[in-house]
This record gives sequence, C-alpha cells and structure tokens, in this order.
Amino acid sequence: MKKLFLIFAVSMLSVLHVTVSCTPEGGGDSHVDKVPLPSPSVVVQHVDDRSFSLAWEPVVGAVSYKYASDCPVNTEGMTSDTLLSFSGLAAGSTYTVSLSAVPASDAVMFEESPASEVTVTLKDGDTPEPEDEMFTIEIQDDPDMMVVTYTVTPKDLSMLFYRDCFTDSQWLEMGGNSEDVWTNALQGYLELFGTSWLYMVAESGVVESFFDYAYDQHTYILVAGLDSLANRITSVTDTVFYSGPVPPSDITFKVTVEDIGTSSAVVSVEPSNNDPYSMLLVESASLEGFSEAEVEDLIRISYGEYINDGHVYQGSMTMTYREGKLDPDTEYTVLVFGWNTTLSTDVSFHTFRTKEASSSSDLTFDWLIEVSGPTEIHAVVTPSDMDAQYIVVPMPDYDYEEFGSDIEAYIEYVTMGIITPYDYAYMFATTGVTDRIFDEFNDGIYPGSSYMFFAVGLDMDNSEKTVSFYEPQFYGDMVTTPDE
Repeated sequence: MKKLFLIFAVSMLSVLHVTVSCTPEGGGDSHVDKVPLPSPSVVVQHVDDRSFSLAWEPVVGAVSYKYASDCPVNTEGMTSDTLLSFSGLAAGSTYTVSLSAVPASDAVMFEESPASEVTVTLKDGDTPEPEDEMFTIEIQDDPDMMVVTYTVTPKDLSMLFYRDCFTDSQWLEMGGNSEDVWTNALQGYLELFGTSWLYMVAESGVVESFFDYAYDQHTYILVAGLDSLANRITSVTDTVFYSGPVPPSDITFKVTVEDIGTSSAVVSVEPSNNDPYSMLLVESASLEGFSEAEVEDLIRISYGEYINDGHVYQGSMTMTYREGKLDPDTEYTVLVFGWNTTLSTDVSFHTFRTKEASSSSDLTFDWLIEVSGPTEIHAVVTPSDMDAQYIVVPMPDYDYEEFGSDIEAYIEYVTMGIITPYDYAYMFATTGVTDRIFDEFNDGIYPGSSYMFFAVGLDMDNSEKTVSFYEPQFYGDMVTTPDE
C-alpha cells in the first residue's frame, strides 16, 4: 500500500512540476513550431425570425476572435468579447458563421486556432409572438461596491418560480441558452436537495437579491414559473448584465527584495497611489517563453480567483517568505500589477535569486516525534545547519527491512524510475526546521502500522541537475500507530 501511494504521489507531483515549467523546447526560440490555440466552443445563445446571437467560453491564450459570416452578406471582423449578435436578417433563412481564436501578435507559443463553424436557421416570419412575459426583472448597479441588486416581480404573486444568476462560464457550460441553463440548474438543485427542493428553491411574491461581479463579465438572470412537481409552466424571462471593461489605472510600483537567504526573502512593494493591486511570486523558469500577453492570461485565468479571494492590496505592502518557503539557488520573479477584479495595468517583472545551500556532508538532526492518531504522526526535525538541505521520510517497517540505509535504491523503488533522484530531491528537499503532521493522504500513514523515520542530507547542483545523498540518520525506534 505504501509503495502504491508513493508512486501515485510522486507521479502527480511530477506532472504538476512539468505543468508549472511548461517551456517549449528551445527556451522560446523563434524557430520553435507554434501550437494552435483550441477552437472556440460556440453555442447558439438566441434565435428568432430576424436575428440570432452566438456565445463561447474564453479561450486561454486568445486576445481576440476572428469571425466570418454571410449575415446578410459576406462579413469579416474581430471582437474581444465572447458574444456575437446578428440582426436585420431574413426570416426562415440559414446563415453560417466561422470563428477562430487569435493570440497576441507577439505570442511565441501559440498561433490562430482552427475555425469553428456554426449554421443557424432563423424562425419563420409567421411564428406566433411569444406570450407576455410573466415576470419583470429590474437591475440596480452599485459600481463602487461592485454589486448588482435585482428585483423579480411576477404578474401572479402567488405563482411559484425558480430564479438564479449565471456567469459567462456557467452559462456556456449549462447550455448557452435560457431554457437549457434554467432547466439544468434546477435539475442540479433537485438532485442536491431531493424531496426538500420545494422549500430550498421555489419562491413566490416579489424577490430582491444581489450578486457580486467582476469587470468584463456577463451575468445572466433567469426566472420561470413552476408547479409543485418542478415542471416549468411559463416561458423563461431573462436579462443580461455586463459589467463593462475594467477602468485602467496609472499606478506604478517600486519593488525591493531584501534579506535574501537560501530559502527565504522579504519582498516590499511601494505603489505610486492608492489604487488596488496584487502581486505573485513564481519561479522564473515557469515563465520562460511566455510573452507579456500570455503572462497576463495566466494571471487572469489561473490566479484570478485566488487574487480576488483576499489578495488585493492598497498602500505599501511587505511579504515575508520565511525559511523553508523558497528553494535554494533558484531564480524567482515578483509579478506586480494593478487589479480591480481583473488586471487594470500591465504587469511589472522583478527577479532575484536565492543563495546556494550549505553543504550537508556533516549535517546532524535532533528529533521530536509523537503519534497523534491512527493516521497521524507529528515530527519536529531540527538540522544542525539551517541552510543545508535534507529530506525527512517515514519508511514502512517492511521497506526498512529490505532497503535499510540504501536511500537511492529506496527512491528508485518508490518512484519505479518515473523520475530521477534529482527530481525527487527537487520536490521534497527542505531547509530549516521541519515541523509537520505526516498523515494518510500525503505520506501513507495507516492505522496499526510501523515506520522508521529517517532524515538524509543532500547537495544539489541545479545547473547540472544532479544530487548527492549522504548517510541517512534514523530516529532510532520504530513508530507505531494505534489501530482504529
């Protein structure tokens, strides 16, 4: 079990490491073949006898979208939005639109995607007019608080109804049109709440609610009447709120990095005004080959939720990365940028490099280990040199009997040779004091099992990607977890 767990854990970490360091061969050389962006996944959002609209999810790496259509004559254009509408068309006619994703002009990794093609047939002109809307939706925007308050008023105040709000991604994921999105969302609640759905979902009378929003985002508000069996009994009334483009900021930054150690640093940011901003610290290698536009896409798409969740600052800010938080002899990049629910400035880049680690040839350790439960062991390991690198491992008793102090053979065994000893050390080596709970999920600690803890010092050569392990030092006694 321990072997299988470690194989899985190491495999996953290896994949994550490759993902973070996704650099094309050649380090961004202009002769590297570019990769086409994914084709947009286009859905028909709305269609009647004179018009139709299309929508699609944003394509990572795209800054605009190129379209061509015969609506009503051959038309070509570019848009940075994810919505496209055509009107003034002939009832009952069929039209075709092709759409491709376009990267930034200076993109080194990507090229324009293959085109997606959509064919739409309009309704006949004699299609009966839809019934009068059974609901009205009134919207009030508070741009200072980035909140929209909306009021749903039914014609029949006693009618049951279900209403909800959907972001761009939710809208496209659940069908891209009012009826499908409303139905799929309600079905999700029915599955979640079971027989309690009526009390948790259905409403009546005038309802006022609100939602938070970000700039450059559409929010769809849908409402329709239903009966006590969750059948829809009216058409779906919908409205769309668009937050508008982010207001640009003229904020600039003075960034200083001090107290750089082997695995620590202090980063300070002094902004030029009180506009909101954010910062990220990443390994420089993970940005190799990226254009500035691609870095901006990375920030918006991969880090946007993290930034909006409490990582937006105003005024001077100091971020302390304590011992053990960074890797020795590694270049890092500080990314600083204006942020008002999304990027409001260009990104500023500031790099620094941590110091090389001390040699671990004479490293010794002090131990404090206690069993916290059937699947948890608390270990505090203090090295004699806080700037030297080492790894702490709980080795199962049966593996200890087989491998003893042959650490390289043990690493080969648990990884099945999937990664090199250097990669293993790169992922798990640390400096400073280790104070952590070894558990079932991360370390394969199981009830009623015995483990021999060991710490092994190591020296890494990051330029040559090699590692030297020294003689492992064992805790001394087997550590046994209780049965459940």
